[in-house]
Amino acid sequence: MIDVILPDLPERTLSLLSEETPRPAVPALTGRIVLGGPVSVPVTEELVGRDPDLSAFLAAEAHSADFHLLHCAVTCARDAPEPELHTINLDLTLSAEPVRDGATAFQPVAWSMTPRQRTGETADTALSPAAHLGPRLGFLDGGRAGPGARICLEARRELRSDPGWEIRHTQAARIGGTYRLAMVVRAPRGAVTRAAVAVGATVRDGHTLHRFREEIADPLPLMAPR
Repeated sequence: MIDVILPDLPERTLSLLSEETPRPAVPALTGRIVLGGPVSVPVTEELVGRDPDLSAFLAAEAHSADFHLLHCAVTCARDAPEPELHTINLDLTLSAEPVRDGATAFQPVAWSMTPRQRTGETADTALSPAAHLGPRLGFLDGGRAGPGARICLEARRELRSDPGWEIRHTQAARIGGTYRLAMVVRAPRGAVTRAAVAVGATVRDGHTLHRFREEIADPLPLMAPR
């Protein structure tokens, strides 16, 4: 196992527009959600060399795959005005193009994600200084919550090209604070890989949920190891 220090992330304040047609008399969600990142670094022998098992795994995959660490964060004010945030979704779309003519061997996927699940007592992960990478570049973060637990933060669609996380309002925990998120991306060797990001949110108005979304321009290129 190795510890991966979570980097400082550039931040942007979002303005999410309604997804409803026609648009209701609900203003855009402006200034209530801040996106940190995304930032990507390649997984290299230098990074994993302290762990012989991880080094051997990276060497075994070197002929077919590149791996990347992708970091991002969502920050929400704890004292935001009504209506309260009901859910937030951070969604990624991973894609790859061959450097030269031809087809890629496979599409990039979220090989491992952290956090996988958090309950109300542990949802806010702002103070976590590091993520822990274990065997086969899998994150070690305590796994799944127990039966009956109220899930406030959950990774979704792991091992797919459209991964993401959902943050949920529950009776035990309102949405607020900073949520640090990270994934290992497995991409075809030598391909130009990108990660497009979108942030969605819902607010509850009585018994009605209103949906908002912002697509982040310019997908992030994931730089291959040198």
